[in-house]
Amino acid sequence: MKNVVLLFLSLPICLFAQPFNVRDFGAKGDGQTLDTRAIQATIDRAAAQGGGVVQIPAGQFLSGTIFLKSNIELNLSPGAVLLGSDNLADYDTAHPHLVFVENAQNIALSGTGKIDGQGYRFFDTLQPTWTAKLRPAPWILFENCSRLRIRDIQLHNSPAHVLVLKKCDDAAINGISIRCDLRSPNTDGIDITDSRNVMIANCYLESGDDLICLKSHERWVENITVTNCILVSDDAAIKFGTGSHVGVRNSTFSNIAIHGTRYGIALFMIDGGTHEHCIFENITIRNGSRWKNDYPIFVDIHRRTPSSKVGRIKDIHFRNLSIQTSGNILVAGQPSHPLEDLVFDNLHITLTSCSDVTRYSQKPRGNKTLQPDPELVDYAQVPAHFTIAHVQGLKINNIALRKGRKLNACDRDAFWLKDLQGDDIGKLDIGTGLKQSIVRG
Repeated sequence: MKNVVLLFLSLPICLFAQPFNVRDFGAKGDGQTLDTRAIQATIDRAAAQGGGVVQIPAGQFLSGTIFLKSNIELNLSPGAVLLGSDNLADYDTAHPHLVFVENAQNIALSGTGKIDGQGYRFFDTLQPTWTAKLRPAPWILFENCSRLRIRDIQLHNSPAHVLVLKKCDDAAINGISIRCDLRSPNTDGIDITDSRNVMIANCYLESGDDLICLKSHERWVENITVTNCILVSDDAAIKFGTGSHVGVRNSTFSNIAIHGTRYGIALFMIDGGTHEHCIFENITIRNGSRWKNDYPIFVDIHRRTPSSKVGRIKDIHFRNLSIQTSGNILVAGQPSHPLEDLVFDNLHITLTSCSDVTRYSQKPRGNKTLQPDPELVDYAQVPAHFTIAHVQGLKINNIALRKGRKLNACDRDAFWLKDLQGDDIGKLDIGTGLKQSIVRG
């Protein structure tokens, strides 16, 4: 029975539908002819007949904005490339995306072909730090959709945020790859905004910005599961916020390999909402970005403006994490708004080198436009490997700190703890060559 269920879940949504081949509607697939109208005509015909599989065969099909509809599966055959136009005029002015879906259900992107955005055409690449030109953004957008399936597809060279689910319900993303240049700005991998019941599994995601980013503006982001993925980012691999007006809850992240990031796991709370009941387990984190300091784990309460409401972070569990970093773990609430019910269990942390955290004037806030708030505390300069402040209900056990082979010396305290209420601190194992210090601030 289990094998039957797995087989059923792997089948195309429109299993028995007659395929509609875009070549039959005039698409050339030569990489030069703009095939937008032909592709859209194929989708419209399939939708008019109640739905079906729109087939893109082998070839390079140049396109501007296409609109998917309910009961449509867009399938890319092996060797097929849906090539995003590098001319912004080829995109819809009201919806400047390559693929846009709104108010639809039972939709799929599938196949082993590729969607290529020619992202390098939309960046000034002559400077070490790339800057964006006008571009189609976000690149692929699903808004107010339900029963969405994205499977096996390759999403490469996006000019902007790659895949955005906005106000969606019941989405499964399985076996896809996202590859963007690590220098490309604002190329988030998968943004989950005001959405719920989303599963991401067996994916390879690589980009110069956040990879899996959960944002809440109008309603809960909830019931999100991410498992069996490889994440390579120059910024955050997993990020809550910065949009956090309502919050994230009841979500699990497991069996994930994270490489090259500034943040492994970052929970930002700046808009007065609540992040709660989330688990991070069986994760490896290898920091190593172009930034001055790295954070394998960053949990912070801040506010967007001095008049903004201060939010909450509670009931968050970190279990079975293997970490290699030159940076430090920073976990901090505020004196009047502590973090609540945090668990750190079985973390193995190896210091590959030792950045000087005291020379950084302030903590990151998830968005470079946000300013420091003099009324809120900031512990970014505390010289410790593991900084925890203002927590009510902390459980910490089986934490091992080790010095990497290439690390000569590191003038940091092992643990720096301040204003912990109801804490339960178990085994802390500090290896040789590191300062044997647990400081109460």
